Amino acid sequence: MLEIDRKNPVPIQHQLYLVLKDWFVSSFTDEDTLTTEISVAEKYNVSRGTVRIAMDNLVKDGLISRISGKGSFLTKKFYIQLNKYKIGVILSEIDFFTNSIWEYTWSTHLEIINGIIRSNIEYNVSTELISEKYIPLSDNADLDGFIVWPYVHQDVIDKIEQPYVLLNYEINMESGFYRLAEDVIRKKYREIAYIGFTAGGRIETINSVLRANNSDIISSGNIFECGGNPKEAYRSCSRLFKENPDVDCIICSTDLRAQGVIEYLSEIGLKIPEEVSVYGFDGSREMSNTDVHITTCSFDWTYPGSFAVEKIRAILDKRKIPVYTPPEGVFISRNSTE
Repeated sequence: MLEIDRKNPVPIQHQLYLVLKDWFVSSFTDEDTLTTEISVAEKYNVSRGTVRIAMDNLVKDGLISRISGKGSFLTKKFYIQLNKYKIGVILSEIDFFTNSIWEYTWSTHLEIINGIIRSNIEYNVSTELISEKYIPLSDNADLDGFIVWPYVHQDVIDKIEQPYVLLNYEINMESGFYRLAEDVIRKKYREIAYIGFTAGGRIETINSVLRANNSDIISSGNIFECGGNPKEAYRSCSRLFKENPDVDCIICSTDLRAQGVIEYLSEIGLKIPEEVSVYGFDGSREMSNTDVHITTCSFDWTYPGSFAVEKIRAILDKRKIPVYTPPEGVFISRNSTE
């Protein structure tokens, strides 16, 4: 541990700043109350004014914080500044290197990666993208830890020797579909249909809101489950209108599916939204630039990436692990329903 050297020409308050920085990180956690200024003054035989200057500089640098009535505490930044870590991000083959992207679109995945990259400076790390198919873990000994994308094969994960976190990109779908259903009620549609993925309580959430407001729910005959690309949604929309041409509102489980629905409706000459309104869901950036702008629920897709960086950082620092909070949907009204 560092000590004050009174023969050193460096000012005592700056020496104390360095001594306290070294002492605090080696003896306290961010949940502990730091030693009082009086105790510091007695321990190092310096005046309280000198201690105040050193502590003020630690506060100014964002390394400690003062809470009135409670005392001083280490901040998260204190740990982050101590070490810079190199993190590998292992991308799953199915999500990035095949045509089998599941419920989420490419733009969504890229937003998650943007969240990782944007967090490099904040959490004092560097990140490197690695394909699970080509990862020679033996050649990555210089990496301090890993962020592992969902659906990376277990045999790859089993070979990781460094600390790692499994990336979580769960969203609060219920909040999004709830807000979307509220808008459907305001518009007073007569015949509502649903196209897309149905798992996860999507239909149940929408219908519970409709039922609570004495509105007609989505009937089973108006629910068409389909794959995640526009062509599948196009075909499902074609089947829907052959069975029920009176539909005036279609809710899609993704913006990508909504694009396929809009394409079909345009081809058969139905006006959007005058005759049929179309809702998307997931707020994909690429969908906002189509001719018909899709009403949707947007989610902060950068958060799962930034959270993964925060979590691996906490593990490497041996600090308390943060808790993931699934992003809630933000309703965005555009001209596909207005």
